[in-house]
Amino acid sequence: MDNRIYFDENKKRYINRIVDDVSFGVNKSECLGILGPNGAGKTTSISMITGLLSRTNGIIQYNKKDINKTELTDLGLGYCSQHDALWKLLTVKETIEFYLNICGYSSKDIPIYKKALIEACGIEIHANKKVCEISGGTKRKLSLIIAICSSPSFLILDEPSAGMDPFTRRYMWKLISKIKNDRETATILTTHSTEEAEALCNRIAILVKGRLVCIDTPRSIKMNHSNIYTLEVFTSDPEEFEKSIVKEKNLFGLEADETYDVESSMNYQKYSIKIKIENIGRVFSLMESAKDQRIINQYNFGQYSLEQVFISFVNKCD
Repeated sequence: MDNRIYFDENKKRYINRIVDDVSFGVNKSECLGILGPNGAGKTTSISMITGLLSRTNGIIQYNKKDINKTELTDLGLGYCSQHDALWKLLTVKETIEFYLNICGYSSKDIPIYKKALIEACGIEIHANKKVCEISGGTKRKLSLIIAICSSPSFLILDEPSAGMDPFTRRYMWKLISKIKNDRETATILTTHSTEEAEALCNRIAILVKGRLVCIDTPRSIKMNHSNIYTLEVFTSDPEEFEKSIVKEKNLFGLEADETYDVESSMNYQKYSIKIKIENIGRVFSLMESAKDQRIINQYNFGQYSLEQVFISFVNKCD
């Protein structure tokens, strides 16, 4: 059973504590990514941060303004929910006009800002289509437009690129990064994708079973939480490479009691190894020498990816 589910002696029933002891802050022009598996509590956290869901304990502040004691209109908050909240019978441009009107733009300025937002998201050809006629990726772009049309100081994005194709996803990433930098917006986004987190986030918070297990920059997370490196080798003679480079020259600088894992497939080998920092240069030197001697064709050497570190965190908490 998930350890967030516990029996309350007073109420005589089981209680599901979705989020437990989560604390973080976000600076101007910074994007914090909340990364976690399904059921980790990401959307619940976002719902409490935006005031959509009541919390049992804790404080949520925007520029030292308590969310419970401040009108939401005074916070400068933009929110893109996980599910598109759009009217199916309105056209794309009518939807944008509606929200610009709510945000207080004058009738003279609305056409100008509408045009700029449509062009920024690259949805000009869909402007006159009804919401029910556009693709899922275009709906996500429209939801983002709604979130940013008020020029918010704080931007909350719940899986903003869900369901998008790779090209559209990267277009969205560039747009979100531009908004963050140009408007100095403090941004929080939730995602399942480590690729998205690395592309957009200055810091990443890893949430597992409702608890914050790590919060740091993507680079620091990989450096501090994994000393495992991978070496991928393409060679026409894997046995010769294993014998003359890996073993005879002690490629990884291993002690007598240390070992490595290897996966072999035809002319491809993948080594996973815990390696000391001082031996990293040695690996590159020997691999370049092996390449010059034509023992290998190509190689790729580096740390575990953020995705592998993330999976390691999740497995430790199971």
